[in-house]
Amino acid sequence: MSEFPASVIRDLKKRSRGLCEGCGVSQATQAHHRQYRSRGGSDLLSNALHLCGSGNHTGCHGIAHTAAGEALGWSIRSGFDPEEVPVFHKFGGTWTRQPEGSEPVPINQYDAREYMVSIHAIKAVG
Repeated sequence: MSEFPASVIRDLKKRSRGLCEGCGVSQATQAHHRQYRSRGGSDLLSNALHLCGSGNHTGCHGIAHTAAGEALGWSIRSGFDPEEVPVFHKFGGTWTRQPEGSEPVPINQYDAREYMVSIHAIKAVG
Protein backbone atom coordinates (compact mmCIF):
# COMPACT_ATOMS: atom_id res chain seq x y z
CA MET A 1 0.00 0.00 0.00
CA SER A 2 1.03 3.58 -0.52
CA GLU A 3 2.30 5.78 2.23
CA PHE A 4 -1.05 6.82 3.67
CA PRO A 5 -1.28 7.26 7.46
CA ALA A 6 -2.56 4.23 9.36
CA SER A 7 -5.81 6.06 10.23
CA VAL A 8 -6.54 6.69 6.54
CA ILE A 9 -5.80 3.05 5.66
CA ARG A 10 -8.19 1.96 8.42
CA ASP A 11 -10.95 4.27 7.14
CA LEU A 12 -10.27 3.26 3.53
CA LYS A 13 -10.66 -0.44 4.38
CA LYS A 14 -13.87 0.35 6.24
CA ARG A 15 -15.25 2.34 3.28
CA SER A 16 -14.34 -0.34 0.72
CA ARG A 17 -15.37 -3.29 2.90
CA GLY A 18 -12.32 -5.03 1.45
CA LEU A 19 -13.52 -4.88 -2.16
CA CYS A 20 -11.94 -2.91 -4.97
CA GLU A 21 -13.60 0.49 -5.24
CA GLY A 22 -13.09 0.35 -9.00
CA CYS A 23 -14.51 -2.99 -10.13
CA GLY A 24 -16.24 -4.04 -6.92
CA VAL A 25 -15.43 -7.67 -7.70
CA SER A 26 -11.85 -8.32 -6.67
CA GLN A 27 -10.32 -7.99 -3.24
CA ALA A 28 -8.80 -4.53 -2.73
CA THR A 29 -5.07 -4.92 -2.29
CA GLN A 30 -3.61 -1.40 -2.45
CA ALA A 31 -4.32 2.19 -1.48
CA HIS A 32 -4.02 4.53 -4.45
CA HIS A 33 -3.49 8.30 -4.45
CA ARG A 34 -6.03 9.66 -6.94
CA GLN A 35 -3.96 12.81 -7.24
CA TYR A 36 -0.43 11.52 -7.10
CA ARG A 37 1.82 12.99 -4.46
CA SER A 38 4.10 14.17 -7.29
CA ARG A 39 1.11 16.25 -8.48
CA GLY A 40 0.54 17.75 -5.05
CA GLY A 41 -1.91 15.11 -3.84
CA SER A 42 -2.59 14.74 -0.15
CA ASP A 43 -2.66 11.70 2.11
CA LEU A 44 -6.34 12.32 2.96
CA LEU A 45 -9.16 9.80 2.58
CA SER A 46 -10.82 12.00 -0.07
CA ASN A 47 -7.72 11.43 -2.24
CA ALA A 48 -7.63 7.66 -1.73
CA LEU A 49 -9.09 4.65 -3.51
CA HIS A 50 -8.81 1.04 -2.39
CA LEU A 51 -8.06 -0.86 -5.61
CA CYS A 52 -7.20 -4.35 -6.79
CA GLY A 53 -3.98 -5.10 -8.61
CA SER A 54 -0.30 -5.05 -7.95
CA GLY A 55 1.75 -1.88 -7.97
CA ASN A 56 0.54 0.43 -10.67
CA HIS A 57 0.64 -2.24 -13.36
CA THR A 58 -2.24 -4.71 -12.96
CA GLY A 59 -5.92 -4.73 -12.04
CA CYS A 60 -7.80 -1.52 -11.36
CA HIS A 61 -4.65 0.01 -9.89
CA GLY A 62 -2.99 -0.46 -13.27
CA ILE A 63 -5.98 1.14 -15.02
CA ALA A 64 -5.80 4.09 -12.62
CA HIS A 65 -2.37 4.94 -14.04
CA THR A 66 -3.66 5.34 -17.61
CA ALA A 67 -5.78 7.85 -19.53
CA ALA A 68 -8.75 5.54 -18.88
CA GLY A 69 -8.10 5.92 -15.15
CA GLU A 70 -8.22 9.69 -15.46
CA ALA A 71 -11.53 9.46 -17.36
CA LEU A 72 -12.91 7.39 -14.46
CA GLY A 73 -11.73 9.89 -11.83
CA TRP A 74 -9.27 7.37 -10.46
CA SER A 75 -6.36 9.69 -11.28
CA ILE A 76 -6.43 13.47 -11.10
CA ARG A 77 -4.22 16.11 -12.69
CA SER A 78 -2.51 18.82 -10.69
CA GLY A 79 -4.65 21.78 -9.75
CA PHE A 80 -7.91 19.93 -9.18
CA ASP A 81 -9.56 19.11 -5.87
CA PRO A 82 -10.06 15.37 -5.21
CA GLU A 83 -13.19 16.20 -3.22
CA GLU A 84 -14.74 17.67 -6.38
CA VAL A 85 -13.58 15.22 -9.05
CA PRO A 86 -16.13 12.41 -9.43
CA VAL A 87 -15.18 8.74 -9.14
CA PHE A 88 -16.77 6.09 -11.37
CA HIS A 89 -17.58 2.71 -9.81
CA LYS A 90 -17.78 0.05 -12.53
CA PHE A 91 -19.65 -2.48 -10.37
CA GLY A 92 -22.72 -0.29 -10.01
CA GLY A 93 -22.23 2.05 -12.94
CA THR A 94 -22.40 4.93 -10.48
CA TRP A 95 -20.47 8.14 -9.91
CA THR A 96 -19.69 9.59 -6.48
CA ARG A 97 -17.81 12.47 -4.94
CA GLN A 98 -15.65 11.75 -1.91
CA PRO A 99 -15.83 14.67 0.52
CA GLU A 100 -13.39 14.49 3.40
CA GLY A 101 -14.97 13.30 6.63
CA SER A 102 -18.11 11.77 5.14
CA GLU A 103 -19.29 8.84 3.07
CA PRO A 104 -19.08 9.11 -0.74
CA VAL A 105 -21.97 11.12 -2.18
CA PRO A 106 -23.75 9.73 -5.28
CA ILE A 107 -23.99 12.16 -8.17
CA ASN A 108 -25.94 12.16 -11.40
CA GLN A 109 -24.04 10.61 -14.33
CA TYR A 110 -24.74 13.65 -16.52
CA ASP A 111 -23.33 16.05 -13.93
CA ALA A 112 -20.30 13.79 -13.50
CA ARG A 113 -19.64 13.64 -17.23
CA GLU A 114 -20.11 17.40 -17.59
CA TYR A 115 -17.56 18.01 -14.83
CA MET A 116 -15.11 15.52 -16.32
CA VAL A 117 -15.40 17.27 -19.72
CA SER A 118 -14.87 20.67 -18.06
CA ILE A 119 -11.53 19.53 -16.57
CA HIS A 120 -10.52 17.80 -19.83
CA ALA A 121 -10.44 14.33 -18.28
CA ILE A 122 -12.77 13.17 -21.06
CA LYS A 123 -13.81 14.60 -24.42
CA ALA A 124 -17.25 15.99 -25.12
CA VAL A 125 -19.37 13.76 -27.32
CA GLY A 126 -21.10 15.05 -30.40
